[in-house]
Amino acid sequence: MIEIKKTPQSNILLTGACGYVGRALISELGDASLYTIDRAHDNKISQMSRKFICNDLNKLTSEEKNFLTTYIGTVIHLAAARSDDFNKKKYIDDNLNATKSFLDALNPNGIKMFIHVGSVAAIDGEILEKKGCTITSSDDWYRISKFQQQKIIELWAKENNVSLIILAPSAIYDSNATTNMTNIGRLEKIVTFLKVVPEINVLKSLTSMSSLTDTIRYFLEVTTKSINYDKNNLIQRFLVLDKPIMTITEICKKKFNIKVVIKIPKLKRLLFFLASILEIMHLTRKLPLSKDRVVKLFKPTDYKNIAGYKEWNNEEV
Repeated sequence: MIEIKKTPQSNILLTGACGYVGRALISELGDASLYTIDRAHDNKISQMSRKFICNDLNKLTSEEKNFLTTYIGTVIHLAAARSDDFNKKKYIDDNLNATKSFLDALNPNGIKMFIHVGSVAAIDGEILEKKGCTITSSDDWYRISKFQQQKIIELWAKENNVSLIILAPSAIYDSNATTNMTNIGRLEKIVTFLKVVPEINVLKSLTSMSSLTDTIRYFLEVTTKSINYDKNNLIQRFLVLDKPIMTITEICKKKFNIKVVIKIPKLKRLLFFLASILEIMHLTRKLPLSKDRVVKLFKPTDYKNIAGYKEWNNEEV
């Protein structure tokens, strides 16, 4: 089991600090000198930071850019957009252009390590791009943007000789998942309300928030040695997934303590029909069921043996 001491006194620049992961991570960073960025304001995070920049990465002022240029330390990049309602333009602005703007403002010579918390969606995005698929859904635009965002960061790190760690979690969850309306949070909210779960034997990977924050903190411990971390390799990618990977039914039984499982014949077809009705009646905002969601529900996400990625295991270090 990984044993992590209090994060040593050091400079950490954190984007997306007020988001779901950012809020969870900041409380774990101990005595680090925090410099945070988010376009939303949070009084608690502002007070915990030596400097808090409340602005969109695409709209940084000259003063804010000057600060980033003079910053020396580690960067943890969390900032990204994700919503069922977002379109191609939104993802290009928030995931690609914002990342470029942020990197352009940094002085690579001052960056000790760059930790990019991406997503397994980038793996799917790479597949979509290589196949030349026609992109129509918001989910697929998100996947494409996450892959392209990762390529932008990797190219910047390579050109500037900056040590880059890419962490690829899947559906992130903790005790606050339902209030943050993540996908896993929505599932928990629905099945705990209904007290039953339909039999859906589709493998879905998860990432516990504690596992993700522990992994980030591990890489912040510069003196730690591990066979999994080759410090001579400039760019490294890691899958951060819970083990074992379970089916949707198993997740509901083991994580949400649901006892009753029912088998519904042709469930996927039924959900497609209901989603079509909701779309016709323009009720998808009130009831989060769409055709894209049905497709996503029945798509396995048991990522393993992915070329270019190592599987990170906190138990081994």
